[in-house]
Amino acid sequence: MKGRVELLAPAGSREAFLAAVENGADAVYLGGKLFNARQFAENFDMEQLKWAADYAHVRDARVYLTMNTLMADSELGQAMDFAQEAYLAGIDGVIVQDVGFASLLREAFPDLSLHASTQMTIYSLEGVKTLEKLGFKRVVLARELSMEEIKHIAANTEVELEVFVHGALCISYSGQCLMSSMIGGRSGNRGKCAQPCRLPYGLVGGSSEVQSKAGHGGKKQGPAHPSASARAGVREPFRYLLSPKDLCAVELLGPMVDTGVKSLKIEGRMKSPEYVATVVRVYRKYLDRVQRHRDGNGFCTVEGQDLKDLAQIFNRGGFSQGYLRGKPGREGMCLEKPKNWGIYLGEILSYDRLSSAFKIKLEEELSLGDGVEVWNGEEGSPDTVVSEIKLDGSRVDRAAPGQTVTVGHLKGRLQRGNKVYKTSDKNLNAQARETFSGKFLKKIKIRGRLSVKRGEPVDFWVRDPEGNQVCAGSSAVPQEALNSPLVKERIAEQLKKTGNTPFEFEEIEIELDENLALPVRVINELRRSALEELEALRARRFHRKPPPNAEARRARLPGAGGGGPQASMGPGPAPAVGGQDGMPLPRREGGAAGLSLLFHSWNEAFNGMDMAGDRVYLPLGAFVEGRIREASLCSWRKKGVEVFIHLPPVTRGRWDKILRSGLGEIVESGIGGFMIGNLGHMEYVKSPGPLKIVGDFSLNVFNSISEKKLLDLGLDGITLSPELNLAQLARLQRFEGLERETVVYGRLPLMTSEYCPVGSTGGGPGAAGAKCSGACKKGTYRLRDRKGMEFPVLCSPEDCRSRIFNSKVLFVPDSLEKLKRSGINRIRLDLLEEEPEMVERITGMYRDVWENGQKALEKYGALVDRIKGEGFTRGHYFRGV
Repeated sequence: MKGRVELLAPAGSREAFLAAVENGADAVYLGGKLFNARQFAENFDMEQLKWAADYAHVRDARVYLTMNTLMADSELGQAMDFAQEAYLAGIDGVIVQDVGFASLLREAFPDLSLHASTQMTIYSLEGVKTLEKLGFKRVVLARELSMEEIKHIAANTEVELEVFVHGALCISYSGQCLMSSMIGGRSGNRGKCAQPCRLPYGLVGGSSEVQSKAGHGGKKQGPAHPSASARAGVREPFRYLLSPKDLCAVELLGPMVDTGVKSLKIEGRMKSPEYVATVVRVYRKYLDRVQRHRDGNGFCTVEGQDLKDLAQIFNRGGFSQGYLRGKPGREGMCLEKPKNWGIYLGEILSYDRLSSAFKIKLEEELSLGDGVEVWNGEEGSPDTVVSEIKLDGSRVDRAAPGQTVTVGHLKGRLQRGNKVYKTSDKNLNAQARETFSGKFLKKIKIRGRLSVKRGEPVDFWVRDPEGNQVCAGSSAVPQEALNSPLVKERIAEQLKKTGNTPFEFEEIEIELDENLALPVRVINELRRSALEELEALRARRFHRKPPPNAEARRARLPGAGGGGPQASMGPGPAPAVGGQDGMPLPRREGGAAGLSLLFHSWNEAFNGMDMAGDRVYLPLGAFVEGRIREASLCSWRKKGVEVFIHLPPVTRGRWDKILRSGLGEIVESGIGGFMIGNLGHMEYVKSPGPLKIVGDFSLNVFNSISEKKLLDLGLDGITLSPELNLAQLARLQRFEGLERETVVYGRLPLMTSEYCPVGSTGGGPGAAGAKCSGACKKGTYRLRDRKGMEFPVLCSPEDCRSRIFNSKVLFVPDSLEKLKRSGINRIRLDLLEEEPEMVERITGMYRDVWENGQKALEKYGALVDRIKGEGFTRGHYFRGV
């Protein structure tokens, strides 16, 4: 363990911030009105942020500003202006996702601690090392890591590590979810996630006639049409198959501290202040115990009432320990309801429709003002605030466990046997509210020295533990006492009345001459003045001066008229055809330059196929398992086709072991480069030799600064974020030596998850107690939503990982000329379920239109109609996020 471990709490509002600090958080993370991943929280404007920073610093707490969204070129100036104001206000760190924005912050504010958001999908030591080179001081690790993995990373880096220990879990790796964006236009990468993972889905498929292995390989192809899987039937009824239980690691605080992490993080900027108060209170209590002493096995024994308080304030079907002790499988999911359950009260014994009251034998205490919900099988369960409790016919304010009472009033289709849950506890909420309602709990121990000397003005010195010292003086001079002279005890009593301030005297030294008198109001004024000065001093010590050359840096930002970061061309229109010199893209024998094919899985029937593009990205597993024939590689190379190994966003487990052991034989087979899906992959691919490195869109490149930073890091090309629209693409700077690619066809991966809905739920009733049923080896599967849309699930049996793809193919052959004018010099087709014949037809069409213009599309009417008839999307090219 490297020093004291920080307890980090969320704040989506002023009240939640107070709740966090006053209940003992060492640090608080919060967002401004823009550029943070919780845009629907109340958040903080600049004046509120300044207040929060001062409030926290006075009380020895820290404030981290979340600016953890992707930013377009046109937004970077505003983001930097806001960051500079926050920097001047004294924030202690900034949490970011965008690589380009992070580089601007590091250049402008080198003394500001840079924290990598979990949105950057860092799950390995290699990823941490890459971010260390980019100037990050702290990394928020992916929630999917086990304690073993966390401990390994901590032991091999000086970068601070931050890990979530409580709150909501995303089913997808953070930063790798496009589901909300592609389905409803609300991007999680832009702070506006609509949480489609909390909607019900059915699991469709299971036919053994077709089989598709993981995204790194697969011997057979999946069904070409949604109907193929539909014929196999629904294997799992509509349930909340993508809704995880909330994380609760309070019982693991001992081993978590032992991993060597710097910060333990509570999720919840969208949660209530009462939630923040309760969770922080409990975690503060046990983290203090852990850091003082623990029982023999290293685990912290948590009292039952504290566990109950955590569950009462918010839970989804109980809690899980997430991935900290391994994959939880189905046990980590909340399949029945995706919202707060509260605590189980019991079953309805009877219901009187006339009085709208139900009888129940209580399993927990119930009070007037508590919230209850009845599960009656309907989607919108009836709920109410308890307004009446009758025990033996008499009204009572509360009832104890074991008592049978009548509860009112609640209308709805209720009947005997319906389960009842207490969703809110009036007393628990009141207890929590007391902590952030103006009554300060967190006090700083200080020392004072008062000098009352004959014939001299009175001085009062106050000093805090850090050595900050102030002196409050008074023009009043003590007089000779006529009746009752001052005594030290009386003076100390007055000085210790610190009241509603953040201070508490632990020692007061009083120098007092005999037989003197001084009005009490003078002593009170001295105390008030000294404490106000000390509070201001403790806040002011963190304020900063403006950094040098701020205006010059601002002028160099894209769109500010300064030309951007060493751009080879300005932000104006792109070349009309696509070459950097305005000439047509050069052709290579056997294919069109600037057209790539990416295979998410590999069908051996693809061997020998005449690739229509000049580059193919093939899954690593197809090489490792020897399913790509040497003859095919030779044939493609002779025709000028570059062969790249595609590394998906997450390669934990088997694939990381292979990558760490080296890729000598595969590289010697003649590959032309790597497409990397994670920044950590740079540590793997930089050593094999002079091979090209292309970044996949999972790197979330959204602006010119990010492009330049990755170019400097060693990338030769980038597949830009599919969330950029045409106007944003056109505004991007262009850099010599950096190839710019975008996806124009295919089912985009919407989620990458360590949870597999197929293995966890697709095996039927027998899989209920198992972490994996192995069902993915028996066929192909899709998730079907309530509108009948089906999302292919690509499973990785090797590591029990899954990727969920869009229900519709991206299809924009009529927009290729616009993409050329936007500066795109390479287009990409993503292939998942297409058979070889269909691949050849689609790639031939795109090659023709890409080379010969829009008019060439007219000859492909039948193919266009077929693709559109099966469901397509134009993505974000014409809307953006």
